[in-house]
Amino acid sequence: MTMEDDALDRRLSALKAELSDLRPPPAVDRAIAAAIVRAERAGAAASHWSNWRAFLAWPAAVAVTAALAVVVWTLRSSFEREGQPAPTAVSAATDFIPVVPVADIARTHGAYVVSTPLPRTMLADLGLPVSPLRAAEPVQSELLVRADGTVLAVRFLE
Repeated sequence: MTMEDDALDRRLSALKAELSDLRPPPAVDRAIAAAIVRAERAGAAASHWSNWRAFLAWPAAVAVTAALAVVVWTLRSSFEREGQPAPTAVSAATDFIPVVPVADIARTHGAYVVSTPLPRTMLADLGLPVSPLRAAEPVQSELLVRADGTVLAVRFLE
């Protein structure tokens, strides 16, 4: 502790001693007590209702999960019976996706389209689905590029 900390501690202790004898006016004290009672009553009523909602939510969650499991199992077994593998490949073909505000693209004159492979993980960065089986493969794409080299938009071709 430094000397400044000791001085601050002494001043705070003195302030605490001065304020310990002070009491709020009776009207303020009654208003605070009444607000606490109202809040406790409202909390008790809300917690009682939330307990029932939680109790009823469990069977609903179990039923939804079971229904989803049955649908997945049915679809998967139908693919296996037909000798077809379950679909895993997701097409990455898109229209141009702007990476800058559209107003900037509209003001641009003389933009170029450049073809280039990009990492497939770039799809996920833009919110598109990526198959984990093909995540390491590049995806063929086209970039809309301004003359200064700024990328304006991207389009995936596969």
